[in-house]
Amino acid sequence: MGAVNKIPGVSGGIVAIIFGFYEKLILSFSRFDIYSLMIFKKNGFKSFFAHINGHFLIFLLFGIIISFFSTSLILGFFLENYYAQILGFFCGMILFSIIIILKKISNINFYNVLSIISGLLIGTVFFFISPGNEIKNPLFIFFWGIVSVSGMILPGLSGSMILLALGNYKLLLIDSVNILYYSMIKIIKGYGLESLDAEDKNLIFLLLVFGFGSIIGLILFSKILNLLIVQHRNTIMSSLVGFVIGSLGSVWPWKNQTYDTKTGELFLKLNNNYFYYPNNLNFENLTILTSILIGIYVVYVIEKNNVKN
Repeated sequence: MGAVNKIPGVSGGIVAIIFGFYEKLILSFSRFDIYSLMIFKKNGFKSFFAHINGHFLIFLLFGIIISFFSTSLILGFFLENYYAQILGFFCGMILFSIIIILKKISNINFYNVLSIISGLLIGTVFFFISPGNEIKNPLFIFFWGIVSVSGMILPGLSGSMILLALGNYKLLLIDSVNILYYSMIKIIKGYGLESLDAEDKNLIFLLLVFGFGSIIGLILFSKILNLLIVQHRNTIMSSLVGFVIGSLGSVWPWKNQTYDTKTGELFLKLNNNYFYYPNNLNFENLTILTSILIGIYVVYVIEKNNVKN
């Protein structure tokens, strides 16, 4: 989840659905409230830890943190060198995840179809938004932390895409994270905080503000979403199907900043990108199609394994 959350257009919530722990994720974060504090005060830490699914959250958050600094670097290499193939892989994963979510809808009716269309429209709107201007005001950063974390718990609604639209993607998910990583290396090597310049300290501060806002948003969104899932499960799952379908445009592998009629059939120009259909089976297109099939197969295997367990 930590790795894919950094990619505009791909939602960490997709990973939770693919691996079968989406509803457990929502339930666990939604349990951070006054009642959980009362449990802690009355029965102690052990009861509180069990109430919030502590073991699950620790492993999840530890994995996110590790992948945020490691797996995402590997993913960054492939995005830089095999961009279309990686997008194809995620496209395949997302395509099959739609089937997984559809299985969770017990009854398809008019209202559920309407929810799918509504989710699709919202997801598509984010796809068409152009990148905004960067703002470093801590109050805005805190608010954007609350908003962008929705991409972690709403499959198809990418938190990175939200940050890209707001103009702070590079500031918060690249520059600040890199500075924090290299600053930690310096501190481990024995250099003090005085080795950091004012700009580095400011970037780390903004990242902490963003992280605090994300925690607040995660608890609030999870609580609302958990309540809605309990009371309106089919409607929520139908909306998620729409979100996921709407996100497919963000991971469409056949796009480029330049276009030649020999490349394929153009169908959209958006944000300096040309989106096209391939018109031949050259080596690159074959590798992209293979990546899509691998993505579908990976999710199929994971879903089959989850069903058996």
